[in-house]
Amino acid sequence: MPSPFETIFQIVTHTPLWVWPLMALVVWLGILGLRPRTLPLWRLAILPVVGLLFSVAGIGQLPRPALASVTWLAALAVGLPLGLWLGRRRAVRRLDDGRFELAGGWFMLAFGLSIFAVRYALGVVFGMAPALRAEPAWIALAGGSGGLVAGIGLGWLGGVGAVRSSRWMPRLAWAPAVLVLLVVAGFAGVIALSAPGELPRLMAGDSLPGSDKWNPAEIPAVQRVTARDGAPLTYRLYPGRPDRAVVLVHGSSGASISMHKSAQALQAAGATVYAISLRGHGGSGIVNGDTSHADQLDDDLMDFIAATGLSDPKIQRTLIGFSSGGGFVLRTASGPNRHAFDAYLAISPYIAQDSPTTRPASGGWASVAVPRVVALSILDGLGLPLFQNLEVVRFATAARPSENRTPAYSFRLAVGLQLSREWRAELARIDRPTAIVVGAQDELFRAEQYRPLFGTLDKHVVVEIVPAFGHLDMIAQEQAVAAVALLWRRLL
Repeated sequence: MPSPFETIFQIVTHTPLWVWPLMALVVWLGILGLRPRTLPLWRLAILPVVGLLFSVAGIGQLPRPALASVTWLAALAVGLPLGLWLGRRRAVRRLDDGRFELAGGWFMLAFGLSIFAVRYALGVVFGMAPALRAEPAWIALAGGSGGLVAGIGLGWLGGVGAVRSSRWMPRLAWAPAVLVLLVVAGFAGVIALSAPGELPRLMAGDSLPGSDKWNPAEIPAVQRVTARDGAPLTYRLYPGRPDRAVVLVHGSSGASISMHKSAQALQAAGATVYAISLRGHGGSGIVNGDTSHADQLDDDLMDFIAATGLSDPKIQRTLIGFSSGGGFVLRTASGPNRHAFDAYLAISPYIAQDSPTTRPASGGWASVAVPRVVALSILDGLGLPLFQNLEVVRFATAARPSENRTPAYSFRLAVGLQLSREWRAELARIDRPTAIVVGAQDELFRAEQYRPLFGTLDKHVVVEIVPAFGHLDMIAQEQAVAAVALLWRRLL
């Protein structure tokens, strides 16, 4: 178990870089507030607005945003009058030109530091005891602390504006409505304007190494079954033993064809392999890069099992997936459908953005629109699954949407493909034979972190590191795919 200092170090190093210049700005503004100043009201509003935005963003990072929102609003109601009282105590004079002449004070500095102190205190607690993130009391505390800070800041701003100017008092009656409008406008702006950024193209993102040497005659034709909503689900069949079935899942932006070498190795080891294309990929579903709802991939998997006859109890079934598909394997192994398969094998799996196994931006492969994800997550937690068709992830590929490539994901596709924000608790409850295999030279993920992670979460999950191979090597190189096939046989 990491020491408290190691935990704090990890929290600090995983903090987005943009936070530090913002913190420097907040401290600078607080120091300026120690001396008398003359400035317009909008300048005074900077720190309260920062506090509001940080508290709203914090709600989106919690596993139950609806509960956090309730305590946030309750604490906001407490903080507003407290902040108003503090603001009215400040010596201030409104000038004829509309600016305010304020005496110096400690409020701005203390308030600015409290914004970051609350976030980091919770970060340290959740880092040392991740299970607390799922506890209702701690979710309520996290939401409430953010609401209290936001309320004090907004109340202080109203109090300063109302001092010695009776003309401001009627306007304060509109403060709740203005606050709601600000929050709604902020949400709308974030959702509309935040989008995944463009990434420098990765050569490996446009073609699988060695795929130009494949024999086209050995690649099975695409077959289709129908999902419950009438949409097609495509796959390629590699026949083997009828009582040993493997459902094989591709990685991000790919399709069934990208798993050709892996499927051949598993077929040679005795499996009947169904290399599937998840909805939104490879001709499955209706729209490239999108689903109809966040849990649709789970439903599709069950529909596929039923349509292909894999529900026969005489068949031993294994779900194997690569990269994001490996994350989907772990999602399934820990979710309500985990009894649909007898064993699970994740190849170089994506676990979570805040997992120690994940490199920043997944090694330059994925660009995520974090503000849009936070806003949509809050709406979803409030029971409002709106605008979830919008793109939130873009990959470092120049490929266009096609039967074999999916260069960007919608919010609901990205959410449905991976573990939830409570991924630690989910991984800890895996109860079926499960293995993870990753190349030691993986460029997207930190291979050396998988064993320590699962050693603390679920010691029954087998973790194997294959020396000398990178990320795509695990599905493209003969020795790597043979190692995967051997590990599959050991799971039976």
